[in-house]
Amino acid sequence: MDSDPATAVVADRARPPVRSDVLAVFAVLWAAANLFHVWGPSGVAFALFSGRSTLGLLQAAAGIVAVALIVRPRSVPLLAALAALGPVILWYEAPIAGSHWVVASFVDVAFLVALLASRKVERLESTFVPLARWVLIGFYSFAAFAKLNHAFFTPRVSCGTFYFDELAGSLGISVHSAAGGGWAHLVPFGVAATELSIPILLLMRRTRHIGVVVGLVFHGLIALDQAHPFSDFSSVLTPLFLLFLPPAFAHDVLAWFREQLRVVIAAVCGLVLLLQWKQGDTRLFRDARGWAWVVLLVLVLVFVVRFLRTRPEPIERPLGFRANGVPRWIAVVPALVVLTGLSPYLELRTAYAFNMYSNLQTADGESNHFLVTRTLPLTDFQSDLVRIKATDDDGLEQYVGQFDLPFLQLRDYLSRHPDVSLTYIRGGVEHSVARADDDPALVEPVPSWESKLFAFRSLDQESPNRCQPSFLPAL
Repeated sequence: MDSDPATAVVADRARPPVRSDVLAVFAVLWAAANLFHVWGPSGVAFALFSGRSTLGLLQAAAGIVAVALIVRPRSVPLLAALAALGPVILWYEAPIAGSHWVVASFVDVAFLVALLASRKVERLESTFVPLARWVLIGFYSFAAFAKLNHAFFTPRVSCGTFYFDELAGSLGISVHSAAGGGWAHLVPFGVAATELSIPILLLMRRTRHIGVVVGLVFHGLIALDQAHPFSDFSSVLTPLFLLFLPPAFAHDVLAWFREQLRVVIAAVCGLVLLLQWKQGDTRLFRDARGWAWVVLLVLVLVFVVRFLRTRPEPIERPLGFRANGVPRWIAVVPALVVLTGLSPYLELRTAYAFNMYSNLQTADGESNHFLVTRTLPLTDFQSDLVRIKATDDDGLEQYVGQFDLPFLQLRDYLSRHPDVSLTYIRGGVEHSVARADDDPALVEPVPSWESKLFAFRSLDQESPNRCQPSFLPAL
């Protein structure tokens, strides 16, 4: 007598999921995040043949390992190799590095730490997953908190309205919230409220699944911006959000993959290639990266909604470690995340410090934050500011009448451009040099470790300070 198909499905879902399923799904999405990074603005791997560099070789290696990991997602050695490459790539990219890759590097370190701390491979998941969740909650809390400042809530200068208008414009929708009326205040309020709510939703049991969906949708929409590709950023957060779902989600994804997903992926890839091949300016996305992100986002959301319709029980204590004997020293990972988030308020670093696109400005003991109105400077780099009045250098010309910068950053730049002429004000005194190297103090090289660890963004001369959508030549 044949068994009831419905009963068989229930029985299959009742079986305990294979513990490696969570890591396998994470590995595929983490490999995708690495590919989006190499594919994105930070990527130099594609210029490997025209100009070989250490960073290009490292990114190319990460791309190769990522592809291999997608083919063999259960391979712990491949995932460990990819994790080992991440922090090294960050070091070579710094100081011009995105916060998303800092997050990725912390997750990579978390995996390597978990691998070292786990005496058995079977315990790797139960050690790594809580650590990765700590990284996401820590990063996201600081990123949202940084937006609680005067400039972010001023529509004409807010990064919220800047990117809202940019996203809409890139999709062919004409919106000018930065110059709008009272309604324009809804944009920064909406962005800040959404970001502040996500870590809270993820930490509360009853709203945990809502937090996952809100995070995926919010960052999925952000990554549709064609003018400023955020797919590298959103692709890093996607696998981390999914770690807040029950292990049965990964089990279902892999089961569906074995049954149907390969055919779906082949069909979707064919559609992407067709859309990419089609000529004309009417395409929604002008490169394959945009379509690749849409495909990934749609597949993830379909899986998540399909799974949540079964009303699974939320996981308990997402930040707790279920395995016994987990060494306390692994707390170094969340501690480093917290230190990075505090960096702007301690004036240790304002570049890639979880304060991106927030309009936050902290310098020389002062802050525009609503709650942290004064900083606790552990360095004096931002008390030594330079205002450039005139220069023959195209890079430094962008600062004239616009931005001040710490002398440390100017010195680092001029050590690589010693023939620049400039007039600048430092300490209230105006100086002029026909060549920067006429003054040895201007071109004294900054040690590589110092320029990477103590990297400071330029400071707007206007108040409230405007959104800085990109790095300036000297940061």
